[in-house]
Amino acid sequence: MILVNFRFRCFPEILILVLFFIEGVDRCPVMLRICFVTSECVPFASSGGLGDVAASLPSALSAAGHHCIRVMPYYRQVHERRDREKEFKVEDTGIRLGIPMVGQVIEAELLLLRDRVETYFVKFDGFFDRPGLYGETFGDYHDNIWRFSFFQKAVVALLDHLETPYDIVHCNDWQTGLVPLYLSNGLDGQGRFGREKTVYTIHNLAYQGQFPAHDFYVTGLPDYCFGVNGAEFFGSVNFMKAGLVTADKITTVSPTYAEEIQTDAFGHGMQGLLAHRAPDLTGILNGIDLDTWNPEKDPHIETNYNAKTLNGKLDCKKALLKEFDLEFDPEVPLIGLVSRLAEQKGLPLIRECMPELMEMDVQFVLLGSGNPTYEGWIREWQMAYPGKFAAHIGFVPALAHRIEAGADLFMMPSVFEPCGLNQLYSLRYGTIPVVSNTGGLADTVTAQTGTKNGTGFKMEKYDKKSLLACINDAVKVFANQRRWKPLVRRAMEQDFSWDRSAAKYEALYQELA
Repeated sequence: MILVNFRFRCFPEILILVLFFIEGVDRCPVMLRICFVTSECVPFASSGGLGDVAASLPSALSAAGHHCIRVMPYYRQVHERRDREKEFKVEDTGIRLGIPMVGQVIEAELLLLRDRVETYFVKFDGFFDRPGLYGETFGDYHDNIWRFSFFQKAVVALLDHLETPYDIVHCNDWQTGLVPLYLSNGLDGQGRFGREKTVYTIHNLAYQGQFPAHDFYVTGLPDYCFGVNGAEFFGSVNFMKAGLVTADKITTVSPTYAEEIQTDAFGHGMQGLLAHRAPDLTGILNGIDLDTWNPEKDPHIETNYNAKTLNGKLDCKKALLKEFDLEFDPEVPLIGLVSRLAEQKGLPLIRECMPELMEMDVQFVLLGSGNPTYEGWIREWQMAYPGKFAAHIGFVPALAHRIEAGADLFMMPSVFEPCGLNQLYSLRYGTIPVVSNTGGLADTVTAQTGTKNGTGFKMEKYDKKSLLACINDAVKVFANQRRWKPLVRRAMEQDFSWDRSAAKYEALYQELA
């Protein structure tokens, strides 16, 4: 190693670069300042996979030595958790930001939770003190364009207030799609001189944040931002399209999904734009929190276990069946499903298969909520198949853990799946996934073929015949425990930690910064 003993009177970054070339290391170890902008985050308020990513990715980046803050709205759910849990210490920063909104100034209060990742909450009760995040059973909130224009302006106003330059602003899904435009145009459209680079992550392209063209004035952006190189999309305002056009880099949550969204079948109208931006588009697989999802120390399950102590998993199965009032039979595999009840998750296909599925020697437990029509189907299945099918309509996080631990198989016949997390939890718990061959499911589950490879069962086509064939194959393998137990152990040995995924984001940030 060569020692540098002279005074280097220049920017610290230049000194680091000199040492970088002297040492000949693979990548520059520059500490980055990252602002992660999200509309939801576990455990504060969440409706899906974005909330899990917003919790885990900034933490992993912080652990890697970067300075990372997170910004999200202060919803009623956050306030209720603050009231309920005394150790949940959200403090008032005293920061008050005047946000220009259509000829008026609305004050945003900034609250802060100090942790490994500091989380700033944007508080304005007129927009965020509501039962839902984006809407309720009747549909989306009619003023979402106001709510999330305000939030995104508040993010930029906060960055200006903090007076500490940030290298990367990482935006997520439609609720943050205008942030790159506000970073360059300012809150009032008069311009802004910032140094930040932007990364925009698509978690689900199906939800784009579309609003009528006549509501563009709410954003406060210059008229030229409502065009082909801005927020205009076939005559409507489209927040996601704005992010896809203006961010420096685009990511999505699995390599296969990055390819799929450039096709007519999965592009939701954005396929041409995404194909054009393909050089700036990267698929980075989501990870999972190995502390939260860990059968060796999970506090929510009957018995802790690992790949060498699978008897503990059998205890979890017995306890789960008892909880759902089903009889235990060691010869019968238990199928689990934890899901948002939506068409994307394959509920119509499951309904089509249910009569034949219930004729097989299986049991089935389900946890989920969502589309009222699908909830009605589930109630019908409970009445039609007592002793074989049981469900809890709603969402209980601890029960989700118990299903992952206690089931033998986990069903995920998604029409499309950007990444998916439940199949990763299932692998971690030795619960063998039965999945469609799409998106993150294709990237994370290897089809079982023979006796020494594979981690799950994949549908060859998206149809009833293929799903039933997968379940039938799984039942046959389950009947031969000499084949089943090695399959379970292989599944549990897979590494889908955030460390690996975060390293890929880190490399992308370094390239930009």
